[in-house]
Amino acid sequence: MNEEELKEILKELREQGWNPLLCDTPVPFYDTAVRCGQPMEVYTERPDNIMLPKDLLSMQPEFTIWAKGDSMKDAGICQGDMVKVVCVDTPQDGDIVLATIDGESTIKTYCEDEEGFPWLVPQNSDYSPIPLKDKVNVRIVGRIKEIIKNAPRMSYRDCLKQIRKAKMAQEKTHEIPQQRVAWGLREIAPMVKIARQWYAVYRAMADKNVVKEEDYETFCEMVKTEVPRHEHLPSCDELQRLAMLSFTKPVRNWNSENAPVRGKRFNDYLMIANKTIELLKGD
Repeated sequence: MNEEELKEILKELREQGWNPLLCDTPVPFYDTAVRCGQPMEVYTERPDNIMLPKDLLSMQPEFTIWAKGDSMKDAGICQGDMVKVVCVDTPQDGDIVLATIDGESTIKTYCEDEEGFPWLVPQNSDYSPIPLKDKVNVRIVGRIKEIIKNAPRMSYRDCLKQIRKAKMAQEKTHEIPQQRVAWGLREIAPMVKIARQWYAVYRAMADKNVVKEEDYETFCEMVKTEVPRHEHLPSCDELQRLAMLSFTKPVRNWNSENAPVRGKRFNDYLMIANKTIELLKGD
């Protein structure tokens, strides 16, 4: 992509209401973490450079560094955030600053008390403010100008819980009438040739929230009520033995290579399960 093409893209974005900025200015980046807690040793090795938009930079020297710890969490600075520091030595009350104390650095809020004495104040009630009155080797390195956050990675388990909850809510809005369930059991019964094949019917009904997961007893009672003279009535023990591998998952996720039965037997179970789902859906 040449310069003219890039300018055209930026122009189109601005016309659409965006405010794109070109990262065209190198800014020193210290690949280390500064504690948002107790002070730590200043990092002295040579920094790398990262590119940032010129419009976001000030006239004073700037650099970026990682934040570490949780003492500034209430100010929105968390573990792993990158902070941009503007080099100033005369902060105002309320400025979040990078300071060094006896050769160690920390990120805190600068504030002077009623008597004019300076303090470094954490933004987390678990930590105590640090008085600077009696500190000899104190230097305000700069003011935190910007917090650059990494996108968080959410827990898969928490997401899955929310998805399941949403699915259950959807299913409740499409509850299957008991008359249809009873009719479906009578219709599917002739396809069941051995007692264990009732597991395919159970699994399909669990998928449709007709019965709860692992509630084999209720399912068996439903079958015995609707087809009491069936030659192969189900038992809880027989159904539990098949609740393994891919058979513990919804029917759509059954896998012939990872199921308790194989070959034609697997196909028979799958056919019964899919037929049950079809009967429950109706027209």
